[in-house]
Amino acid sequence: MKKILSIRRCYLIVMILFCTTQISAQNKPVKFERLSSKEGLSQNKIFDIVQDSSGFIWIGTEDGLNRFDGYEFKVFKNIPGDTTSLIDNLIQTLHISKNGVLWSGSQLSGLSKFNSETESFTNYSHDNFNQNTISGNSIIDISEDEKGNLWIATAFSGFNYLDVKSDRFYKMENMLPQDYQIGHENISFIYQDSNNLLWLGGIGRLHVFEVTYPANGSPHLIPYNISSISKISDATQITEDADGKIWIGTYLNGLYSFDYNKQKLEKYKIKGADNLFSKMLIQALALDESNNLWIGGFLSDGRTFNFSFRSGPGLIKIDLETGTLTAYKNDPQNESSLSSNDILSMLIDRTGVLWVGTFLDGINKYDKSLIKFNVSQDNNNLNLNFSELSIRGFFEDDNILWISTGTAGLLAYDKTKKRYNIHKHNPSDENSLSSNLVGALYYDGKYLWIGTTPGLNRFDLKNNTFKRYYLDSTDFSSRFNSINYNIIELDEKPGYLWFGTNGGGLVRFDKKKKTFKNYTYDPETQNSLNNRDNYVRTVFHSPKFPSEIWAGTTHGINILNLETETFRYYEHIPDDSASLSHQNIMQFNEDEDGYIWVSTYGGGLNRFDPETETFRRFTEGNSGLPNNAVYGALSDDEGNLWLSTNNGISKFNRTSFTFKNFTVDDGLQSEEFNGGAYYKNKNGVMYFGGIYGFNSFHPSEVVDNQFIPQIEITDLKIFNESLQIGEDSPLKKQISMTDQVVLSHWQNDISFEFVALHFTNPAKNKYAFKLENYENEWRYVDNIRVATYTNLDPGEYTFKVKGSNSDGLWNEEGKSIKLIISPPWWKTNWAYLSYILFAVLIVFAVDRFQRARLLRIEKEKAQLALLEAENKRKSEELEEARQLQLSMLPKELPQLPHLDIAVYMRTATEVGGDYYDFHIGMDGALTVVLGDATGHGMKAGTMVTTTKSLFNVLAPNPNIVETFHEMTRCLKRMHLEKLSMCMTMIKIMGNKIQMSAAGMPPVLIYKSGSQSIEEHVMKGMPLGTFNDFPYSLVESNISSGDTILMMSDGFPELFNDEKEMYGYQRARNYFKEIAGENPEEIITKLKKTGAEWTNDNDPDDDVTFVVIKVK
Repeated sequence: MKKILSIRRCYLIVMILFCTTQISAQNKPVKFERLSSKEGLSQNKIFDIVQDSSGFIWIGTEDGLNRFDGYEFKVFKNIPGDTTSLIDNLIQTLHISKNGVLWSGSQLSGLSKFNSETESFTNYSHDNFNQNTISGNSIIDISEDEKGNLWIATAFSGFNYLDVKSDRFYKMENMLPQDYQIGHENISFIYQDSNNLLWLGGIGRLHVFEVTYPANGSPHLIPYNISSISKISDATQITEDADGKIWIGTYLNGLYSFDYNKQKLEKYKIKGADNLFSKMLIQALALDESNNLWIGGFLSDGRTFNFSFRSGPGLIKIDLETGTLTAYKNDPQNESSLSSNDILSMLIDRTGVLWVGTFLDGINKYDKSLIKFNVSQDNNNLNLNFSELSIRGFFEDDNILWISTGTAGLLAYDKTKKRYNIHKHNPSDENSLSSNLVGALYYDGKYLWIGTTPGLNRFDLKNNTFKRYYLDSTDFSSRFNSINYNIIELDEKPGYLWFGTNGGGLVRFDKKKKTFKNYTYDPETQNSLNNRDNYVRTVFHSPKFPSEIWAGTTHGINILNLETETFRYYEHIPDDSASLSHQNIMQFNEDEDGYIWVSTYGGGLNRFDPETETFRRFTEGNSGLPNNAVYGALSDDEGNLWLSTNNGISKFNRTSFTFKNFTVDDGLQSEEFNGGAYYKNKNGVMYFGGIYGFNSFHPSEVVDNQFIPQIEITDLKIFNESLQIGEDSPLKKQISMTDQVVLSHWQNDISFEFVALHFTNPAKNKYAFKLENYENEWRYVDNIRVATYTNLDPGEYTFKVKGSNSDGLWNEEGKSIKLIISPPWWKTNWAYLSYILFAVLIVFAVDRFQRARLLRIEKEKAQLALLEAENKRKSEELEEARQLQLSMLPKELPQLPHLDIAVYMRTATEVGGDYYDFHIGMDGALTVVLGDATGHGMKAGTMVTTTKSLFNVLAPNPNIVETFHEMTRCLKRMHLEKLSMCMTMIKIMGNKIQMSAAGMPPVLIYKSGSQSIEEHVMKGMPLGTFNDFPYSLVESNISSGDTILMMSDGFPELFNDEKEMYGYQRARNYFKEIAGENPEEIITKLKKTGAEWTNDNDPDDDVTFVVIKVK
């Protein structure tokens, strides 16, 4: 229950004088999660909090109604002109009825009933002309009777009884005895309890009535006599526990309880709290399943309605079994503390989560099941700052927990007195601790042995004195004196302590003789310690190997044979997965099955099998370990290892090889722990130390939350736009209450959003989903809350989603919704029927014209025969043209001592008319032509034949331009219509070359000396077009190593599958890359790049190369 005392008229919420309260020690930290407008809450003054039947949390504020799913707030507000919206934004009280309906009472405008299907409201307000309406519009409190009807208290307008079936309101005057006077005084709460008593609180006296129900009309209220009820004045809040006991909070008048069975009303007294409650306006009460009564409100200086803001009592918890009172208050330095000391409302939800609504600072959420570990941090009698201590080790003797630190010496915590004592180094006292940097602790039954930097200390627990022993007494700061993580003593050979040092190797200390023996690295000895820096971090001994001491170093595992005093080793071997995963050893732990578990810094956890002498690795990448830096491992009684790491604590199941990881959200002092800081006492309690304190826990108490979350689908989006509820929408009611949605064929890009309503740690809730008829397997998506499907085909689907709580307990039933994507009109049943009718008509039509069709077939056969004959003729003509063209080419290449020549020609599907030829003059000059006839097929072949004849006659002419002019005159006289010949001609005479071209690609000359390309572009009209055209003549020098490339346009004008042309620039660049090769290799590479470019498709035009290299 809840409610604020007359907000509109008295406005009691004005705040409070500061009051200190005794706070009892807490083992597990109490962490509050804050929710405010920063997280999406509409406003930070929280008047009321309730939970509906689905599990959603509803919050009433001064500016709107909020629904919270653990991740997001959905806000409902009044929309001017919309009568189905919230009646008013200032929400003063909320109530969830037995049938799941949410009722909202506003401060100014009346009552709203929420329709969850349509997410709309039915509103009720006072009407002066209608006696059946509510008596006032400022709603203070709402309660419900056994019939499901509502009691509604108003500010200064009395109370009402609402018959929810008829929507009729009955006012209090119609229900009270005629001689009973209440008046329209301010009411703070109205509540009908499990014994059918109606409680009415407010300024002045407390009223209690027995409720009777006549056959028709409103209930009758009979005053119920409770002895000493007159003691209670200004009752402000009420709640009922599981046993039916009534708890009543007041304004400045304390806390009361009423036992119905004993008919006893008494003031609740608790040591140290009388002064608190006498100054307090109790504004909120809540009872949890552990029989704790939670109390919130404001403090007053005793004068009526006089409060001081932000100085309230905080959140008070009373353990009704023990009478212990604990107060939780705001700490400005701690974001996990209560956000405000002034409390308006509270709710304990179905999972036990406590929700606290504050006056100005939003909501605080506390879940005791979230914190799984006890933590010891800065709250202590010595005011120690644990973040500066660096916890290094533990030992427990009787009721004293000994704690070694890296900066503050040795701590002794008395668990009975809950107090710390400290032992520190005193430079002027030889009987004090030798250093404040303390590590290893070992108790031999008489003395506590302590490893420090520097040296070994023996502590006499009886007289509190220390005795120091130094490995190197000449230099106390020597690394030889720095003792690392642990000290052990062998049961088989008592009297000797074994430990590792920071530079003195493995050390044995004779307790009787007070002497040290070091086992260190010796380059002259084959089986000495293998670690050059003599750093030994940890030591270990197994009764199964009585003659061995295991030493963990930064260079693997060193095992000392006590009989031979020699070492053997296990090291990390690259590419050997059965070897140690890392050289840097942190700790050893032997289980009851004989396996030795090796913790490493950087290589995770290793399991060593002594039988096979192999290691099995468990790392961050292959098994779920949270971090590869593992400081230590402790075994519990259930077959688990508990690991401290650089990323929290992990519980490892040795049978299933699975990890369960814990973080600061679970109560850890931090994510990071320290080496050597692990300990298990004789009762099984484990201790792990880290950089901000230490954690303690018994593994059996670290249990999973057993509440199975309810799964709800919260949104359906089409093309990333939320589908709205409406008559014209596929969504007729809220998506979580919809069983089936029918969409059009184009609405096939959809997203479902969903939530597991479990509020302990929503970020760790996990989800899986599938769309049946689309996929067969569940998709496990960790904490992702959206499923998106695109381009779905028309059909029927079922979307299913399931989820888990933050401890991995799954709701396997989950939630489902049927999805129908309608086909387009042309694929509907009516369409297919029309297709059938149309087909029948076609059959009739075909039958009617059958004879005509047969006649056409005969005619078509004749035409086809003619066409085939014509095609055959054309094919034969093309082949003849191809053969004619090829016959015009020289049968062999010129053999010249100073030139290396290669040629290549590939004809197109339709012969393109490419042609090349050579002539060697009497003076030794080489003439080369490369031509490309216009047109294709036989016409091109004819032009090639003609050009071949002319070249044979005119080639001896040393003047290339005159040759071109003569060829043109001859071709024009032949009247070959529009046929012409493009041509490039070059003459090579020693180291000189002359060139001219008629409509051909440029000649490329690779100059080997400069490794550059000369590109000779010679513009000219094709031969056979214009008489006496002024063709240009170009001369150049060539030398040994130079290479000449002549090509037809078929190569640079090759196209790829994307219709992109190969191009002249790309041809030039590629020729430059390969010009150093011989001519045959150059042509091979040109052919290859052309084939790759065209994806081996046939060229559209002939492709011809002539390559000449100067030797």
